[in-house]
Amino acid sequence: MPVRKWSISVDEKLAEQVELRAGRRGLSGFVARAVANELERDRLDDYLETLDQEFGPVPADLVEHYNDLWPS
Repeated sequence: MPVRKWSISVDEKLAEQVELRAGRRGLSGFVARAVANELERDRLDDYLETLDQEFGPVPADLVEHYNDLWPS
C-alpha cells in the first residue's frame, strides 16, 4: 500500500502521551488509526446534520432521556 510521509507538530505533553500509548505498536500506526477515527466521527456528524435538516432535531426531552440511560 502506498504511504505518504507527513511532518506534523503537536504539543509536547500530547506527544508524550501518544508515545507512551503507542508503545511497540508504533507511532505511525497509532496516528493513522486516530486520523481514521476522527474522519469517521466527522462523517457521522455530517450524517446526523443531514438527518436533522431532513426530519428536524431530536426533541430535547428524548435526548435527555437517553443520556440518562447511557453510562458516562
